[in-house]
Amino acid sequence: MSKSVDDVDREVVRRRAVLMTMTRALAAVCVAQRVPGAAFALTSDDTDDDASQEAIEAQMRAVMERQSGEQVFVKQVGLQSNATDGVKACAFEISNLWRVGEATTNGLSTEWGEIIDPVNGEAARGALVFATQNFGVKSIVDLGKPEDISVAKVLGLDGDDFYRRADMLGAAKRVDKNNQVYYDWELIASPPSASCSSAIGCLYPEHIFLISASVLDGVLYVLSIDATPANWRTTGSSMKKMRNSFEVGIAAPSSDGAA
Repeated sequence: MSKSVDDVDREVVRRRAVLMTMTRALAAVCVAQRVPGAAFALTSDDTDDDASQEAIEAQMRAVMERQSGEQVFVKQVGLQSNATDGVKACAFEISNLWRVGEATTNGLSTEWGEIIDPVNGEAARGALVFATQNFGVKSIVDLGKPEDISVAKVLGLDGDDFYRRADMLGAAKRVDKNNQVYYDWELIASPPSASCSSAIGCLYPEHIFLISASVLDGVLYVLSIDATPANWRTTGSSMKKMRNSFEVGIAAPSSDGAA
């Protein structure tokens, strides 16, 4: 059945409206996910409609491909430059959709900057891994039950007042695929009294630390993720997964980036 002139005009208007809606929606998604080449110019010129729609559809396919299927988790490797004197590389995993600050290795520690979730914003202030040689026990279980351990003191974190004052929220034992045993904790820390304007102010926590520790060949390895209570409320489950992915004794990447 042939279309009338009015029908054709309505179809053109409808296509333009759909095009404008798709463009705005895709631009918002691409900005959030930082998809390259995601800037589109809105135009009503008939000659640009087809080209613009093709570009939009191509970008939409790219976004859908990224968002579909199994989510990819990328290893963040620490201590790879210190694989001597019995110290080996360690790592934790983070979603490929998140951004993590550049890693800086200094002696027997590696520190990452702010971790960003494109949807919720800041997920954590940062992460730290460090190693302590000649720790004195063969396995983390030799320290006793995880809930009975004075975490800051035993792991060597008590030089920081926040860690020293922190209260334990949770503790658990974890065993990886290589039968390596880890202890995992969540600690909550209020500010030291000297920095509070009132006693009530000191009741509000400023840090939540997600910590994992293990001992391998006499070396203690510790991961600590530093988050705020706001981070914890929005991305706490994802941060736990990040902390629980901590593994020690991995193969350090070669200079060309291959493991």
